[in-house]
Amino acid sequence: MSSISREEFDARIETIETRMDGRVAEMRADIRGFLAAQAERDKALQERDKCYDVMWMGVQKIADESREAIRQASTVKANYWTATTVHFLGVASLLVGAHFANQAAVLTTIQTTLAAIQIGKEVSSPKPVVQPSTVPPQ
Repeated sequence: MSSISREEFDARIETIETRMDGRVAEMRADIRGFLAAQAERDKALQERDKCYDVMWMGVQKIADESREAIRQASTVKANYWTATTVHFLGVASLLVGAHFANQAAVLTTIQTTLAAIQIGKEVSSPKPVVQPSTVPPQ
């Protein structure tokens, strides 16, 4: 091997330092680019998360509305059955009333018929009109 002079050694070291400085600068630029890309990605993720939060709030609202609809439906169902029961009882009372009204009408008719028959029995049949005779009675 040949010996290297101090100037050559210094020049070689300086060349190596320059190349290393360039590499370090490239690495810094790469790291800055990576960090910038990470920041952009984080922003995009935050925007996506905001969208998911809005969607989740919508789902929660739909769930709350569904609970309210179920509660109202059960109330409507109870009202439906109550109305059905009231109508059924109304029809039943109409039938009972009609039965007793009809029974009263039948009894009234029977009483009227019997009264007419009774009156007919009490009233005697008309006697024929007798012509006064010219003969004096003896």
